[in-house]
Amino acid sequence: MKKKKSIKKSDIVPQGLNTAILAQEITPDFVLELYERSKSLKGKKKKDMLTVAEKLSKHVGKWLVE
Repeated sequence: MKKKKSIKKSDIVPQGLNTAILAQEITPDFVLELYERSKSLKGKKKKDMLTVAEKLSKHVGKWLVE
């Protein structure tokens, strides 16, 4: 029996797209966790964490990638 040719990734994925690793889905709980972490920080780190939480809250349902 002859072996059928399988479909290659390059046949499906458009050229120019990069491969990445999915790190975390942005969920309301994840954003809340970042906000809770910011409570224990001070100064610039706290401000930066709040900024990140606010920006990610606008992208719930999407993914963070590495």
